[in-house]
Formats: sequence, C-alpha cells, structure tokens
Amino acid sequence: MSLLGVGFSGIFIFICFTFYLKSHWLPLVEDILDGQRFYSLNIFFAGLGVLQYATIFLSKLHAKRYGMLEKREQVPKKVQRLFIAGFCLFIISGLLMFGASIFFEEVK
Repeated sequence: MSLLGVGFSGIFIFICFTFYLKSHWLPLVEDILDGQRFYSLNIFFAGLGVLQYATIFLSKLHAKRYGMLEKREQVPKKVQRLFIAGFCLFIISGLLMFGASIFFEEVK
C-alpha cells in the first residue's frame, strides 16, 4: 500500500474515531472545560473540537492561553489520552498524505 493510501486510511479511521468521541466523550469534555456545547453540534465541529482539546491536553501553554489550565485536570486521564491519540492519528495521516504528494511529484 502506498503512503497516500495509508494516509487516506488514517484519515478515515480518524473520522470514525471522531464519531466515537463525539458520541461518548466530547460532551463531557465540553461541559468541564467550556461549560457550553459547541463542538458536539455536528461531525465537522467535532473534528475541530477533538484537535482543539487535544492541544489543550498536550500543552500547558495552550491550556493557559485558553484559560483552561486548572480545568483540564478535572478531565479523566483516559479521556485525555483518547483525544491525544486522535490528534496524533490526524497529524501522522496528514504528513503521510503530504509526503506522498511530494514524492509523486518528484517521480514524474
């Protein structure tokens, strides 16, 4: 399987994973961190919410910037790891697709 195929497969898995997070954990995280449910409205916003909250869980700088440094400790570690795993899957898949497009351009 080519890098492009692996990248597209990863993005497909990320979308399925986002459906899971949206239905089970995203409302909980929104209630704890924001107090309002914006990202769980539809799947497009849910994808953005997964990436946004993953950066908050990954970096104290981002958590402090958004005013969520103390609140993020209230979210269970298991849930934080799920959001971070989704973020890593998205970044790795995007890099694979981007790298494959550069590689294919050089080959032609």
